[in-house]
Amino acid sequence: MSMDGRFIFHLAKEMNVFLRSGRINKLYQLSKTDFLFLIYANSENFQLYLSLSLQNPRLHLSRKVYDKPASPTGFCMFLRKYLEGGFISDIVTVNDDRIIKIVIENNNDFGEKMTYYVFAELMGKYANLIITDKDWLIIDCFKHVSPFEGQQRSFLRGIKYELPIDGKIAPSDVFAVQTFLETNSEITAKMLVDGIRGISPLFATSFISSMFNQKISKYDLFFQMLFHPVEPTAVTIDDKTKYYYFDVFPSGIKKTYQSLSHLLDDVFFESGQLERTKQVSKYIYQLIKRDYDRNKDKLEKLTEDLNEAKNADILRMYGDLIRQYPDQIKKGDDQLNAFCYELNKDVTIPLDRLLTPNQNAIAYYKKYKKNRQAITHLSTQIALTNHEIAYFDLLMTQIETASLFDLLEITEELKINHYLPAKPKKAINKRPNYDIYLDSETIEIIVGKNNMQNDFITHVLGKANEWWFHTKDIPGSHVLVRSEGDLSEATIRAAANLASYHSQAKMSSSVPVDYTLIKYVKKIPGFPGSFVTYTHQKTIFIDPNLALIEQMIKKK
Repeated sequence: MSMDGRFIFHLAKEMNVFLRSGRINKLYQLSKTDFLFLIYANSENFQLYLSLSLQNPRLHLSRKVYDKPASPTGFCMFLRKYLEGGFISDIVTVNDDRIIKIVIENNNDFGEKMTYYVFAELMGKYANLIITDKDWLIIDCFKHVSPFEGQQRSFLRGIKYELPIDGKIAPSDVFAVQTFLETNSEITAKMLVDGIRGISPLFATSFISSMFNQKISKYDLFFQMLFHPVEPTAVTIDDKTKYYYFDVFPSGIKKTYQSLSHLLDDVFFESGQLERTKQVSKYIYQLIKRDYDRNKDKLEKLTEDLNEAKNADILRMYGDLIRQYPDQIKKGDDQLNAFCYELNKDVTIPLDRLLTPNQNAIAYYKKYKKNRQAITHLSTQIALTNHEIAYFDLLMTQIETASLFDLLEITEELKINHYLPAKPKKAINKRPNYDIYLDSETIEIIVGKNNMQNDFITHVLGKANEWWFHTKDIPGSHVLVRSEGDLSEATIRAAANLASYHSQAKMSSSVPVDYTLIKYVKKIPGFPGSFVTYTHQKTIFIDPNLALIEQMIKKK
């Protein structure tokens, strides 16, 4: 574990230098577990990034660019209410542990100056964000834990925030640390981790290794390492990255940074972006899969009802036979046995013994008429349900290769089409986030990764005589080649490769891809999604190849 109590101690000091007296101008929740604070301090704008993810909880300054969601969550609105506009008066670690306390001065709804404490607990699966008043009473927190959940501490509104109790020695307790080191002649890394708070296996292992190479006492060595000057260092060993606030790594490819925040920004940006994307995609996928399964069940029931309705002629035959043989029906009979010439067999017709023969016949004629009318309705519903299934199937394919921005566009599309309850924001006339590639002949090839992008590149961006590619009868992306002349084989294969890879058949071989001119592509009106019809197409069969796509130049 690289981010231990000592790392956090130096990180808090670093952030305090930059952010003390700074004003929190804006706050965003980037994903379920990630937050971004925009802070103006010392005549400069800063971004404070907080992640409460189970894998890599962290808090640091960031210079990266993040996709900011348009709609805040309930917890984000709570944070904005209490923290936006407030001034940071101090940032410190608490209890020599992986806990950072940010002291914020802000005005409440009545204009009274209030002090709020923000506790960021960066402890793996127990990561949490707790906001309290000056008396440490919890106003609210990211994760609520009740007293009945069997954990050491509870986190609920109105109760007092308590620090974790682990029975370890605080490294700041010099006498206790000295006693611990001197009374244990055989010190192991595990003993250090279990005995002194905030010490990680990384620190402890380095300490044990240094004991054999240093002539100073264990006590002096420990505090020499404890207060080692900050030299942020990351090392790559076997494609895995480790880091610490100074160089404790005996080997590997090392890289130093000017600050701990720069180190964390570099180490976690890509993985953090991937994690945020997974969080959003998992939520959207579950929503879409639920509606997909619901429509599948609906289609099965509609098909059963349609098959039953198609047997309406039997009901008409029953009515005809009752009228043909009224004399064979006696008062109180519950069935009629008669020979049906249309079916060329004997049939048994159920009767309502409370009705006359004529009334029974009329009842069967009414059922016959109702079922005949139902056939048209059921056929329409089956067509609509099949289209819904195809739409959700397409969305599930698009999610597989979507970036965070693509997922946000898919979310907005679901709102517009009323599959999500939240109201969509007023439409803004801006280009969606499609991908642009250059092939070996520097011809632009544009790939839509969701329905908004597909619609835009096909029906707005594309010119009549430019080329359009799509997998044949397989859900996938619209691909536009920005060329109005005949295409070379290299360009055709490049576009077909992009179309096949961004489709449901990306793991298949010999995928059929149709291509035609934009003028021959027509949108199907009245349906959600980017479904089209097209003519004058040619077909190429191609094996999707990611390596070839990665060799293409991708424009920003």
